[in-house]
Amino acid sequence: MFLRAFGAIALLVLSSSSVAARGPYGSVKIGNWSGGAFTNDQTGAFSGCVASAPYKSGITVIVMVSANVTWNLGFSHNNWSLKPGSTFPILLTFDGRAPFNVDGRVISTHAVSVDMPDTSDLIKQFRASTTMSAFAEGNLFQFNLDKTGILLPALVNCVATVNRDGIAGAKDFVLPQRSPATAARTAPPQTGGSLTPAPGPSTPELQLEAMEFASNFILKASLNNPRVLSRAETPATLVNNGAAWRSDDAIGFVRIIPAQAGVKGLDVASSVVANDARACKGKFASARNSELVDSDVVFRGMSSCEDSERASISEYFVLPRKKGGFVLFSVVANLQIAEARNPLREEKNKDFRKAALVAVGP
Repeated sequence: MFLRAFGAIALLVLSSSSVAARGPYGSVKIGNWSGGAFTNDQTGAFSGCVASAPYKSGITVIVMVSANVTWNLGFSHNNWSLKPGSTFPILLTFDGRAPFNVDGRVISTHAVSVDMPDTSDLIKQFRASTTMSAFAEGNLFQFNLDKTGILLPALVNCVATVNRDGIAGAKDFVLPQRSPATAARTAPPQTGGSLTPAPGPSTPELQLEAMEFASNFILKASLNNPRVLSRAETPATLVNNGAAWRSDDAIGFVRIIPAQAGVKGLDVASSVVANDARACKGKFASARNSELVDSDVVFRGMSSCEDSERASISEYFVLPRKKGGFVLFSVVANLQIAEARNPLREEKNKDFRKAALVAVGP
């Protein structure tokens, strides 16, 4: 079983190439899923992070995040006899909800790959669901999904870690699931009033959407050891429509702001900065503006609260949401005064703005 699963993983990792993959390096072990990081066997270049789960039917389900942060879902069975290079329609259904019509791409006589765009509802439902069915070529296959809500962040962490540290930095990539008591001690500080409950509906879909945006953001931003916090670690004011993250050098959150009549992006930036002003007990400074970044408008807010030794710098980036309303990204750093005033910080902020754009998608 292991050799068959490994062969399917290798094909999925390098499905556009004829060379083999080597791995796994490090570990992704969650419930029935196992895997890690893989490299190109000829060049040694990092190819992606993959996990697979075998089922009693003989089918192995495979999930991959490439080094360039593209997602694939794969299926393999040793008894299949498929035509490499061909495609056929597959109907995927999660927890009995509305189906997804996708194309299966045959990558070997025994394996099929399905693209999962990182902005798609397909990933969101795969992550949040407990069952999946696939109807293809007149056959119905059913799967119980085990802990995919933990699996996908682990694969994101795997890609971010290896892209940053190289394959030598491969390790156990599963993010810790902390108890509520530990979470209360490690949750991000309540920076100003920007974490106050936002108006609008509170639904699992908003929470999941924010988690996806946060995962995409920390992958693209230049952060040290970033990770998205579990629900237990996330401040209560964020769990309804947001997600929090932490790195060695900053904390932050992503919040979904549903559409509200008359509310503009600059209004959102102004509101969070005004809340920070009320919470600051030291020297306060702020700014609000809109700017064009890669042909897209980003609304930006900034606040700084200083005492005699340190400054808390909060950067907010507000982008239009495809479904209406806005997505608010926050990056908060607690710095020495000299660090806070370093002109090179603006270059870092440019990276954050671009990361927010990529996270929301085109």
